[in-house]
Amino acid sequence: MSHVSPLATAAMSVDQEDDSDGVNVLAVAWQSRWLILLFTLLGGVAAWAYLQQATPRYTSLSRIFVEQKLPSVLAGESLGAFSTKHLYTQAQLICSPSVLNAAIEAPENVGIETFRNTDNPLALLREEIEVVVGERDDIINISIELENPTDAAQIVNSVVDAYITKYAEERRSDVVDVVNILRSEKQRSDQDLEERRQALDEFRRDHVTLAVQSKEGREGNVVTELFAALSRELNATQIELLEAKTRYARAQKMLENPDQIPFLMELARTAQAGSRSGDLDGQIQMMEQNLIAQQAKWGPGYPAVRLLEESLAKLRERRAEQQQATLNAYVDGLRQNYELLAQRRDELQKAYDKQFALATEVSQQAAKLADLQEAYEQTSEYCDTLNKQIREVNLSENVGAMNVSILEVATPGIQTFPGRRKTLSLGLAFGSMLGFGLAWLRSMLDQRLKSIEEIASVMQLPVIGAVPLMAGSRGREGDRSVGGRLVALQPRSTAAEAIRTLRTALYFGIGGESKTFVVTSPAPGDGKSTVASNLAIAMAQANQRVLLIDADMRKPTQHETFGMTPTTGFSDVLTGAVLAIEAVVSGVAPNLDLLPCGPIPPNPVELLNNGMFSEVLEQLLRQYDQIVIDSPPVMPVADSRMISAMVDCSLLVLRAERSTRRISVGARDELLRVRTQRLGVVVNAAPIHRSNFGGYSGYGYGSYGQVAYGHEDAAEARPAVRRRLKSMADEDLTSIDG
Repeated sequence: MSHVSPLATAAMSVDQEDDSDGVNVLAVAWQSRWLILLFTLLGGVAAWAYLQQATPRYTSLSRIFVEQKLPSVLAGESLGAFSTKHLYTQAQLICSPSVLNAAIEAPENVGIETFRNTDNPLALLREEIEVVVGERDDIINISIELENPTDAAQIVNSVVDAYITKYAEERRSDVVDVVNILRSEKQRSDQDLEERRQALDEFRRDHVTLAVQSKEGREGNVVTELFAALSRELNATQIELLEAKTRYARAQKMLENPDQIPFLMELARTAQAGSRSGDLDGQIQMMEQNLIAQQAKWGPGYPAVRLLEESLAKLRERRAEQQQATLNAYVDGLRQNYELLAQRRDELQKAYDKQFALATEVSQQAAKLADLQEAYEQTSEYCDTLNKQIREVNLSENVGAMNVSILEVATPGIQTFPGRRKTLSLGLAFGSMLGFGLAWLRSMLDQRLKSIEEIASVMQLPVIGAVPLMAGSRGREGDRSVGGRLVALQPRSTAAEAIRTLRTALYFGIGGESKTFVVTSPAPGDGKSTVASNLAIAMAQANQRVLLIDADMRKPTQHETFGMTPTTGFSDVLTGAVLAIEAVVSGVAPNLDLLPCGPIPPNPVELLNNGMFSEVLEQLLRQYDQIVIDSPPVMPVADSRMISAMVDCSLLVLRAERSTRRISVGARDELLRVRTQRLGVVVNAAPIHRSNFGGYSGYGYGSYGQVAYGHEDAAEARPAVRRRLKSMADEDLTSIDG
């Protein structure tokens, strides 16, 4: 009971909102294809009608190339007409009022139809004329769109001619301005060059040595080199002075501290390798040993012993005086070294300061010389450039002019508005979009599940069968009896074959080795009772002992399906009034028994929850191979959820084109919450003519053999078929396509 199939676990992880609200665009388009086609045709018709009523307009185009020729010396200057954005400037000039007025007043444009029909020709041209500079080239495109194609071509050509004429009239003044600018600039540059040459020569005369060294390419001079040497020496002396000061201060502190005297003495002895203090130490050591020996031999008061003691005391005093002299000499030496280094530092600092002043002055002079040299060279180079440009200028022809080349003369253009192909395409596209929008809106408002693919996508569960619409699935009691036993009464019908396909899919699909099956639906009227009774009959026809339990203790129907009026049933078994085997009605069909509902109790949920149901199932499984349970719908009541938690496999019946996304997903989630072990979907009442519900046709299956389902003469054929199917299952066959 605790096992949950991987498919059910995956379904639990799917977002409920996506399942219930998602729309398959392709499916919506295919299902509403006739609506989309109708609106597409209506859009095309509307576009065609618009084309018949719209006034055509024609576009004429002229293309010109404007080449600017300026001296390169002025290329970087912003001097009026010589702007780097001259193409855009010329485009604005073409559509300027002066050029447009000249085109309007041209003799060939007097009295043309376009100007006769307007009170303000200039405003008309400014609104309609379009001047565009090419993005990838330097071509200027002049175009206009008018109702008269001849007038359009004539006006464009007149505008181009007016622009060229206007440019030719002002070209001479531009040439004179350019020449004057060049000459003035040349005269000023020559004067600057002479002044800078004189300043450079004068500076070199005043600083001969520096100038010569600079010409020879030397990086320094005597002053700077001496300054560098003094700087290095001063830095080294500063470091030595700091070290000497540190040693002297440390010796002074050690001399004042008696505990540090031995260490200081060791430093002094190390510094004075030729000291004789070592000899005195040896003599004292030898005398101490001799004294010890004499005292041991003669005793402390012996005259020889006293003489040795006096000599030893004198040696010790002499050694102390010598050590003090050594310490004083060592400390005094450190002090003298420190004072000498300080004096040397002061002398070096004076020389350094003096040389620094000289080096600074020399550096300033060198920098000034470099500036003068660079200024002279730049001015000389600029003068050379001006001379070169002046030689290239032709003062008699087109100096600084812009050559205008007409690449394409405007001709009466073709119709550009309204574009037939574009208008028809837009009309068809708008019509199809409107049709699809209406179809999509209808699909969003209509939450019904319409295809097996949509059901599988929304439910995220396997669709193990699709049963076509069966007679009697909805209607009077007599019709329900026929529909509920259709597999037995009409074994060759498409509905009966669909039920047998469902049975096979259960045996070798999600059903596996399941023995107990519950058939339920999201809401009443989905046909779960009809599917349950027919599935039980089909299982019984497979030579299995099958029990059908009517557990719908709200609105039972199985007793009507099999035409009986029982006095006891499933509700009595749960209350303990009768035994389960006593309430079973045997032989309602071959190999099929029925446990009807019995009296409708006031508390069905409490009966299912009293612990008797699981015990009843265990007892009945000893007598039957499979048990099919018809339970109430999932959403209105909780009965089916409790039953699903106790059986091996649950079948959720959805009615084609009636069950909605939201209620179906809600039923699935409710069954998964009670941890039903296996869960699959059965589509009921699928229209036979709909290919997306399985593609059932009226073709009978009897012509393929003489085995008739439900007849006794087929009993011998069933075991062999079942053994063959079992062997296929052992080869990992997980499902069989009906």
